[in-house]
Amino acid sequence: MSESVGRTPARTVGRTAAGSAGNETGAAHGHAAAAAPGPLAEPLARAHRRVAWLVALLLGLGCACALMSLVMQSRDGASFDVHGWRDGSLGRSLDRAIDVPYARSLHRWQAAARYRLFGDLGHQVREGCPGWLFYADGLRAPVQPGHDPVERADGGDALTDARIASLHRYADALRSAGIQLVVVTVPDKARVESEALCGLRQDARITQRLNVWNRALSASNVAHVELLPALQSARPAFFRTDVHWNARGAQAAAQMVGAAVLPLLGKPGGTTFTHTTAQPAPRIGDLLTLANLNDVPDAWRPAPDVVAAETLQAQRTGGLLDDGPAADVLLAGSSFSRRSAFAERLGEQLGREVWNVSLDDGQFDRAMQAVWRERATWPKSVRVVIWEMSEDALSMPVDVVPPLGAVQRAVKTDNTTVAAATATATATGAATATSTATGADTRPVVAAPSGTALAPVRQD
Repeated sequence: MSESVGRTPARTVGRTAAGSAGNETGAAHGHAAAAAPGPLAEPLARAHRRVAWLVALLLGLGCACALMSLVMQSRDGASFDVHGWRDGSLGRSLDRAIDVPYARSLHRWQAAARYRLFGDLGHQVREGCPGWLFYADGLRAPVQPGHDPVERADGGDALTDARIASLHRYADALRSAGIQLVVVTVPDKARVESEALCGLRQDARITQRLNVWNRALSASNVAHVELLPALQSARPAFFRTDVHWNARGAQAAAQMVGAAVLPLLGKPGGTTFTHTTAQPAPRIGDLLTLANLNDVPDAWRPAPDVVAAETLQAQRTGGLLDDGPAADVLLAGSSFSRRSAFAERLGEQLGREVWNVSLDDGQFDRAMQAVWRERATWPKSVRVVIWEMSEDALSMPVDVVPPLGAVQRAVKTDNTTVAAATATATATGAATATSTATGADTRPVVAAPSGTALAPVRQD
């Protein structure tokens, strides 16, 4: 018994020692196996190195091509569009360049989901009270390169200085030709429909620029029309899902502008207008389009406006050619003058048709510049020029105004040249544009400078 008891620890110790030795041997073999590379390790490493060198080579070639492109642009006088890079327009151009068939649908439903889940309408549109959309540039003043952002004591800056200089050039040239200039600055939707902002705020710089502009108009003795009180009295004067005024706003504005222009003409004309109203229908506003929600179901977007489109048509009493009197009022404005039958409503207030040369995206003076180049063809009957612009145009870049020397020479054109130009324009007069239920004008608006028969204008 004692012997067996004494041998048991020895055998146990021996087995333990043997196990330890075996473990150490197995560990050594394991380390050796881990250290020894397998048959596929080295080829795989070589393949990884080749791919890494290929990627590095492609990146280097891309950088070299980019540098060469910048050098070529600098030689051609072109510069990198920093503003486009900041506002995302360059990225959108790239998206269009590599567009795929399903990209538009994907972006549309991304916009719908973003609005439904987060209430986000993108960087160009803001929502105030439920269903009321506002243009972002009407709430904040965009920073333009080359203009000092520091405001002076009078509230002006380099941008307003350029605006006022353009005003003086136009006013002086027209005054020397015996033509009256009337300026109409349409207040922004955010200023008129302030009760629908629901927490949104308008940048103070926009108000300061508007005040400086109005003071410059008064100091220059240029007639101008203040529309804000009339539009606020007509609220809602704007569409909920569009930046433009509706029929109520256009009518209120036409009455105010007509009251200011009629004394310059002496008395109302004899032209009357008929009104035709269509059945109410949904109207997709431009703010819904900017938010990329124009083609999604109503459950995924703010509800569109419901509008009964109205058509105004002048009633003429001419002869076989249905010629009317020569135009004596020229309207050069922005898209506001092409929406909700504003030009026709103004003509109704004046008793005469208005020569409407307004442009979509007219900005500050794009329509004025376009018609200014054709100054030699203006009929001598023109006595008043109405220059309409939107408030946010005061914060947009300034386009170059054509030299006034050519314009002033055109004022001295003899009667034969003017009569020939007028007859040509009368014979080839273009119809006014039609505003569809979506509010998108597809044809340029250039009415004949004398009484050419014009197509009825369907406005909303």
